[in-house]
Amino acid sequence: MSERPLRAAVVMASAGRPELLGEVIGDLDRQTVPFASRVVTVPDATSVPAGLSGDWTVVTGTRGLAAQRNAGIDALDDDVDVVFFFDDDAVVRDDYLEQALAWFEQHPNALGLTGRVLLDGATTDEIPRSTADDAIARSAGEPRTAHWAPSRTLYGCNFAYRRSAVPELRFDSRLPLYSWLEDHDFARRLMRHGTLAKVDDCVIVHRGASSGGRTNHLRLGYSQFMNPVHLRRVGSFPVWLTAWEIFRPTAKNVLRSVAGSERTWRRERLRGNLMAVGDVLRGRITPERIASL
Repeated sequence: MSERPLRAAVVMASAGRPELLGEVIGDLDRQTVPFASRVVTVPDATSVPAGLSGDWTVVTGTRGLAAQRNAGIDALDDDVDVVFFFDDDAVVRDDYLEQALAWFEQHPNALGLTGRVLLDGATTDEIPRSTADDAIARSAGEPRTAHWAPSRTLYGCNFAYRRSAVPELRFDSRLPLYSWLEDHDFARRLMRHGTLAKVDDCVIVHRGASSGGRTNHLRLGYSQFMNPVHLRRVGSFPVWLTAWEIFRPTAKNVLRSVAGSERTWRRERLRGNLMAVGDVLRGRITPERIASL
């Protein structure tokens, strides 16, 4: 057990979605245990929610999820023990921080956790805020289980890590824009130092909101192939994981580009996949290239 309570910080990275960001900031400001430090990291002031309280430090001037999260970490005081990250379209139950800190206190050798996602619009259709609020409210009436399981991943929409154990750890700055697989890479490097876990009493909904126009399917397709190759090259991903992370999305793009409602944008992703294949065959391992596509 710690000699003093763990000091927790939250880093929120966003771009061009101030309304969504404002909603999740509201969730975080209502936590049953307050954060000791709160950081918003955005490209410029237009992404800052209206009426943001003075409890939040605003960091501007950086674009791209990995780079923005790094800028947020760098803005924190040295005495922060645990850092939390949420996507700007997450809906966070009010006791998430309380449950997470209790778990970290009870497992002093553990280095990271990710919570239970009740609904995930990233894998289905976008979840309306009202539907998310209803799901969160129902879950709040359930008994807490204290159940957790070891994990090999930290889902990027909600996770935390024990910064005091690995103060030098940062996200891969070569993964630009939405930084495909940045969470998986971070988890792979963190698990070299200790246990990761999925903790059921830390609860969110991930809305999978599409507002803001951030999905460029050509760019995403390029990243789906190039980023796993890059992460294998730098030693973060083993061969089997590299192959899986390439095969799974590329196979979907091939199959669903033939017919169906997704065929138009699946073809764009497939075109990005093929552009990345061409670069890799030429020996060009360039995840940064999506910024110019």
